Amino acid sequence: MQIKIDSENRIFRDGYGRHTLFHGFNVIYKVPPYIPDEAAFDPQNSLSDEDIADLKNWGVNFVRLGVMWEAVETAPGVYNSTYLDEA
Repeated sequence: MQIKIDSENRIFRDGYGRHTLFHGFNVIYKVPPYIPDEAAFDPQNSLSDEDIADLKNWGVNFVRLGVMWEAVETAPGVYNSTYLDEA
């Protein structure tokens, strides 16, 4: 479904014109390897299938995934495509 910004009211609207609310949070891992653990649940350091199932059950429908620049550009002009593929 397409979501648009209603610039007059500064709100999101769906394809039927309904006001759309996003319930979410930020996910960012600020230390190497800069990717949350996807394999095992950890209440502080993971974004595993169990985490996603819990979030979905709690009504979360949006995640803003942070990207750490020092993981992207590891040296001047050197880009980590593996990190970008995983992030």
